[in-house]
Amino acid sequence: MLEQDLRTLNARIDSLIQKIQAVGAENARLRAAAGEVQNLRNAAAGEVQSLRAKVEALTAENNSLRAKETALAGERDELSRKNDLARARVEAIILRLKALETPEA
Repeated sequence: MLEQDLRTLNARIDSLIQKIQAVGAENARLRAAAGEVQNLRNAAAGEVQSLRAKVEALTAENNSLRAKETALAGERDELSRKNDLARARVEAIILRLKALETPEA
């Protein structure tokens, strides 16, 4: 009976040792996976930082282009005003020339 109990205990010990080894292997696998996750997080953080810098650069460029657009719109308005003045002067000159061509009665 004692011998059988020893065999049973040895079998249970062997089973527990196998479970401990399996748990140790799983623990090592989980640690490796955690390291990979951390590496991915670090890479993602770097990419986010890079994208933020690009967004900031594009925002600055966009603001610059908007300022140029506003300046060009002002210049266009000024040129349109000058064009209208020149057209009015030319029309006035044409009217005066026509008046000179018309013989006075």
